[in-house]
Amino acid sequence: MLRLLLRQGFKRGVLGGNRTWLVVGGAALALRLLNKLAGSEPEVVYSEELKEGEALVIANGRDATMVG
Repeated sequence: MLRLLLRQGFKRGVLGGNRTWLVVGGAALALRLLNKLAGSEPEVVYSEELKEGEALVIANGRDATMVG
């Protein structure tokens, strides 16, 4: 949602000259910067490099062995 407001604020505010969208875009940019400074980035829980021919299956509520 923040990305959409930022994009629309730039397009309609900066390029289109609409003052309201310029303020909305500025507020969205400020929120985005505050989120980065606060460290609200998602935490990586699992990371592994797959080799050729390997696959990663993410399943929820079904038998993951029945894939394929």
